[in-house]
Amino acid sequence: MVSAFDLVRRKLEDHGCQVKGSGRELSAQCPAHEDRNPSLSVTNGNSRVLMRCHAGCDIDDVLATLGLTRADLFDDKPGTGIRDEHVAIYEYVDETGELLFQVLRMPGKQFRQRVPDASSKDGWKWRLGETRRVLYRLPQVIEAANAGREIWVTEGEKDVHALEAAGVTATCNPGGAGKWRPEFSEALAGARVTIVADRDKPGQAHARMVARSLTAAASVRIVEAVTGKDAHDHLSAGHSLPEFTVTHAEGEASQPDLAEDLHDFLARADDVPRWVIPGVLERGDRFMITGGEGRGKSLFSRQLALCAAAGIHPFTNARIDRQKVLYIDCENSERFSRKHFRRLAAIAGGRVDHATGEILQVPPGGLRLIHRPEGLDLHHEDDAWLLERVTAHQPDLLVIGPLYRLHVVDANEETAARAIVNAIDAARLAVDCAVVIEAHSPHEESGRKRALRPAGSSLFRRWPELGYGIRAKGTEEDWERDHIAGLEQWRGPREERPLLPRWLAWGDPDLQEFPWVRNEEGNMLNG
Repeated sequence: MVSAFDLVRRKLEDHGCQVKGSGRELSAQCPAHEDRNPSLSVTNGNSRVLMRCHAGCDIDDVLATLGLTRADLFDDKPGTGIRDEHVAIYEYVDETGELLFQVLRMPGKQFRQRVPDASSKDGWKWRLGETRRVLYRLPQVIEAANAGREIWVTEGEKDVHALEAAGVTATCNPGGAGKWRPEFSEALAGARVTIVADRDKPGQAHARMVARSLTAAASVRIVEAVTGKDAHDHLSAGHSLPEFTVTHAEGEASQPDLAEDLHDFLARADDVPRWVIPGVLERGDRFMITGGEGRGKSLFSRQLALCAAAGIHPFTNARIDRQKVLYIDCENSERFSRKHFRRLAAIAGGRVDHATGEILQVPPGGLRLIHRPEGLDLHHEDDAWLLERVTAHQPDLLVIGPLYRLHVVDANEETAARAIVNAIDAARLAVDCAVVIEAHSPHEESGRKRALRPAGSSLFRRWPELGYGIRAKGTEEDWERDHIAGLEQWRGPREERPLLPRWLAWGDPDLQEFPWVRNEEGNMLNG
């Protein structure tokens, strides 16, 4: 019997490709593109052939050009080996229920596709070719859509079966993430569609792709699992359908409302500040904190986040209403962040509301943390990610940064800067939360006092309601000795923020003080 390795070599030679090498390694011209310098490597592995086109061609395209499938890369043949060792078979049928093709789930989350072929020895053709692609469970999907019922869309067939067991109609497209076709959307016209995004970047991007295509659906929403990666994990963990986390929702189309009448506008009693942190931060505010390296910007942001969640005023230690906080760190590792938040949580847990005897600590779910040390690209692909995270968590306060880790473009360009702030504003306005964002100030110029404005486009200076910078008092020797800093205003506030201190000092760990405390002497002398 011809081995898989010899079969591949023969197919390459029959196709006219130049082939070099012997034994267990070959190099050849790739048949899937015009290849003057051999870029295809072929390796004889343990019971299977490994192939890679170094020019980037998809291996399925290479195999199709040679008239092969992935199954032909294995030495085991139909009826005796890998092709029959499937975990599950998923049948894709047309509107009448006639079988079009099957997807076989193999061990190790590998998949094979086959089409009925009476002329073949084993009754199957092991590639789809021009076979019509349809949604999984198409007849049930059409019936539910015609009735205007809810249909759940997942990334894979295993999730479909889990949702069907939970009592709903579910479907997916063949091929997984990124393989959605516009014609699939036609079957979902008129339905209320819930898309379950796998909790990874490809899965979330796939869910957005599907959502954008469902222009004829009655409503569309995107959800994610509370536990695990997908719908199967969520339901297997004992969670119910309503417990999926909603990250995006669009209601049924309706006529826009007329603008508000002047008298109705003036009659609304909404002039009372909606404090997130009284005297410091209102709901809807954008607060940017800047400064040089090592001056405590990150400590300042963490302190605001934890104190708001614990119900402690960060500068007066008074009891305040607890807030839901989402903290997105785009610079530091979880280990680094855990060290600092552990100290802050211990300090908060040592405080007691004397009126009620309650320990002022962060309640479960009060402060959620996401670490993205690789950063974000709000100028392009991660703007929807941020909106989804904020929509899902519904925070009163979003703390995110630092600013330079939120883009991969030249932030000196106003067009690029506008895309970045627009992404943050979209998330802020979606849930009406306050935003605290850390930013670096420009490097010191020779002979000049270092500016505290944010580096980058001037738009960053015009955008926030509140812009403050931390500047060390006195010389570098004074800072190392006293650790006293001024909180200097470079933007706003448009309204008074009476409890923002003008001077700060490092807290005393022995007294269980927060990292930044009001420097009473400086604030009394300077108002």
